Amino acid sequence: MYSSKIPLVTDALQKWVTLVASVLAAVASGWNLWWKYREGSDKIKVVFGLIDPQISPGECLHVVSLCDHPIRIADYGYVIRTGNLLSIPQLDADDPNDNDHITYGSRLLETRNAYFEAGRILRSRPVGVYARTTSQSRPQIAFRDDTPTWMRYWLRLKIRMKVVYD
Repeated sequence: MYSSKIPLVTDALQKWVTLVASVLAAVASGWNLWWKYREGSDKIKVVFGLIDPQISPGECLHVVSLCDHPIRIADYGYVIRTGNLLSIPQLDADDPNDNDHITYGSRLLETRNAYFEAGRILRSRPVGVYARTTSQSRPQIAFRDDTPTWMRYWLRLKIRMKVVYD
């Protein structure tokens, strides 16, 4: 007769299966924690130009919300060749009677894909645009299509190291 004492799974194999299962569970829980943390952060997309074809003069930007909760745009404007940031709200505060600007939408983006557009007539053409929400410490940056790649990297590094407003 057959002995009932023959183990189907050896002790060593059982220990390896337990180890692999516990490591997979730890990785999955870490990934879930990271996912939940990122879900609450503000995500925006900033693009040089308007969504619709531009009929008004000036340099424009648009900001699109990529998150499910309401966010507010705290600051937005232009990236100058030197790496300085030219804030549109600051320009409007300095000269409130200036009518050389356009704004479409609200700075409060309440739903996913809500957008905000702004623009101004400037003396010199900027190389990029930026926007920052109230909970972000660094601005999101986008560049014009004709901005050289080396300049994009240099300006991103300069702005990342120290945010300088013009």
